[in-house]
Amino acid sequence: MINNKKIRLNKNNGYYLPLFNMNGTVSSITPFFAGDLKKSYYNYALEPISELGMYNLTRQRNIIFFVNSKRFDLNGQLEHQQDDEVFYEVNQLSQIVTRSNSLFEIKTKSFIPVNDDVEVHHIKYKNKTNETQKLKAITSIPLYGRSPENIHDHRHVTSLLNVCEIVENGIINKPTLSFDERGHKSNNNYYSVFCFSDSMKVKNYIPVLDDYINGGSFLLPRGLDNDKYHVKDIVKGYEIIGAIAFEEVEVKANEEIVLVLTIGISENLDQIEKIKKYQDIAYLEEKYNETIKFFDKLNSYITFEFDNEERIEQVKWITLQPILRRFLGNSYLPHHDYGHGGRGWRDLWQDLLALIYSGDKTVKESIISNFAGVRIDGSNATIIGDKLGEFKADRNQIVRVWSDHGAWPLLTTKMYIDETGDTEILFIKQKYFDDKFTHYTKKTKETISDNNVMTYMNKVYYGTIFEHILLENLIGYLNIGKHGFTRLEDADWNDGLDMANKEGETVPFTMFYLNNLRVIVDILKNIKVDKLELFEGLIELLDGKIKLDEYFNLVSNYEKIDKVEIKKEVIIKRLNELIKIKESFISKHATVNNNFYQSYVNNDGKFLDDEKSMSLTAQTMGLINNIPSKDFALEVALNTKKLLFDKKIGGYRLNTDYKEVMLNMGRAYGFAYGHKENGAVFSHMATMYAYGLYNYSLVDYGHEAIATLLNRALDKDSGVLVGVPEYFNDRGVGKYMYLTGTASWIIKLLREQMFGIKLNYGILSFDPKLEANNFINGRASLETYIFNKKCKIIYLNEKNLSYGKYKIKQIKVNGQETIERAFNSISGTVEVILDEINWNLWI
Repeated sequence: MINNKKIRLNKNNGYYLPLFNMNGTVSSITPFFAGDLKKSYYNYALEPISELGMYNLTRQRNIIFFVNSKRFDLNGQLEHQQDDEVFYEVNQLSQIVTRSNSLFEIKTKSFIPVNDDVEVHHIKYKNKTNETQKLKAITSIPLYGRSPENIHDHRHVTSLLNVCEIVENGIINKPTLSFDERGHKSNNNYYSVFCFSDSMKVKNYIPVLDDYINGGSFLLPRGLDNDKYHVKDIVKGYEIIGAIAFEEVEVKANEEIVLVLTIGISENLDQIEKIKKYQDIAYLEEKYNETIKFFDKLNSYITFEFDNEERIEQVKWITLQPILRRFLGNSYLPHHDYGHGGRGWRDLWQDLLALIYSGDKTVKESIISNFAGVRIDGSNATIIGDKLGEFKADRNQIVRVWSDHGAWPLLTTKMYIDETGDTEILFIKQKYFDDKFTHYTKKTKETISDNNVMTYMNKVYYGTIFEHILLENLIGYLNIGKHGFTRLEDADWNDGLDMANKEGETVPFTMFYLNNLRVIVDILKNIKVDKLELFEGLIELLDGKIKLDEYFNLVSNYEKIDKVEIKKEVIIKRLNELIKIKESFISKHATVNNNFYQSYVNNDGKFLDDEKSMSLTAQTMGLINNIPSKDFALEVALNTKKLLFDKKIGGYRLNTDYKEVMLNMGRAYGFAYGHKENGAVFSHMATMYAYGLYNYSLVDYGHEAIATLLNRALDKDSGVLVGVPEYFNDRGVGKYMYLTGTASWIIKLLREQMFGIKLNYGILSFDPKLEANNFINGRASLETYIFNKKCKIIYLNEKNLSYGKYKIKQIKVNGQETIERAFNSISGTVEVILDEINWNLWI
């Protein structure tokens, strides 16, 4: 299902698209050709940009055209081009920009091929007049060729490393060294610009930026006729630009001139030779179609048909977003202008949620490998390596502990077990991460094991996945502050709560850890073993024989690490005791006047909320973890809507306005209210909150929550091109596109809650919670992997009934009616026929 979107642009809305391939080549590109191109944090071909860079067109991709001696730019930056008609078409993943006026039409198709580390632009210039035009063209592509660190650190010095060679139709730069935090290293990358045309011949090359500007400016360069450089010339020690000028040609009425522009990052000369193949238009088109088909197939793991065509298109982009996040992490795009690439601990688990639905056989391996990042003290590594299961000590030996990190692995693992029925994963053994930090990173030790892997008795120590899970959640449960809630540490899900690590406590994740203990009990009841193997210190901590500090002392010295068998009934009994204690505690102490859930304790040891203030995170974690009664869940829904819902900007805000910069909570409250972690409509949490509402069959509230969010993203004033952003600000403008965990939760919400695809230990049942307006002509469907086979589920609602008024009347599998309502295998097409409930039967 090829998914493209075409719109007319009247202004620069800040739209951009990521382009990438599996080799690690990534670019951001706008309809005005701003953006950057890189292969890694250390190899940027184009100068790194942030949000404002999307509006700076003078040092970006461009071609200057002279039409009858008057200048026009491919990027449309000149004043007399502001009335050009511009159409912008985006596909997964490519863009087509068509710019036209009374003189010409320029159509530019841009993409990154599947297997080549090059950005390709297929440019067609068409004379729209009835008269012959004189046309000249010159490319204008400043080649950066280094790390973002060199923007303001050794910018000039690093230009002295440049070695530029002019070749036929191209300019290639290969710096001698790479300067960055790793030290001075030999550089093996070639950065190139090529431009080809069958209709135009190259007149001159300008590789040196100083010569190109020649006393002018980036916008108005004076050196365009510089002709002192020739093929085979080598220039060293200057800032490089890919300026390739073509001879003037005549373009007849309605005639078309074609240019192919490439910007590449190559590791050897053979790769550069492959780039030259793109001058063959047939070859270029073949590679373009290959790219479109590749992403179409990659993003075919789940497909929804509901609401309307606009929603179907929107959700198809949303299902692409977890794929982008998996490969790009939280870096490399204009809003995500931080970090060295890669993902954080929470991302490893959140991004797997959507992947579990894909039938991808690597999911199990990923889950097992991720557990190698857990420390024996229950914390985890914060630096994620490039390879699967690779974790590293923090580069600066500064480690933060997020109090929620121990909670997410179980959510993902349980979801995998439910989808597959594979409980055997719990008995697979995995190593533990080890560095200098102990005592939940509060203390350090002198010596560590080799390769950051924990050893015991001179051997690598392995514990089962179950042991890792129990360890993380038991410590999260027991690591409490003075008020009895889980310590906030350096933040929880909300990274902005980073200034309350002494007295801060998190009510939301106290509830999460409580429910995780319930899930562990449920798992124990469903596995076919009577005994489990755990290390002695963990058993003593579980039994209450030692306190948490004593446990930390023991494991930091590798004491009581010997394996001991324990009956699962003993674990169940003890966990149930802990569950009852915490359930009673939360019931008595976690609410604000029995209206909704309290959120946090600040660094002064005081509760954050009263009757007029609220955090959405607390309400969300309560609902998705089945904490409140049905009656209290409704009370939470009523009060949350009253305090946090703002339909104009996308729905549920993350918190009310506390009206102060709270240095006793975190940097979030230094942000203006309505932005990012301080009261924005944070899509991720708003989606999880909607999921929680569906959890309690509060479908009216849940549907409103998710529909408002999705509809805002479709609003032309939201600034969202496709998909969903990380958040909407106080004006309802979307920020931080593409790379957000929101997408995985939207897919999870649609599949599990709205479409009611329920799997429990490998047993499938149907429990739809679709509203009447979710059906298109009485039909709503999804295609997804179930039991590792592609399956299409079709709900038929001929009477247009809304949730609460229908029941499942009949199920047909591949056209055959079945009386089964629970399945351990299924494939093909399943029709679920809905009909009205006969209330007389209930009397």
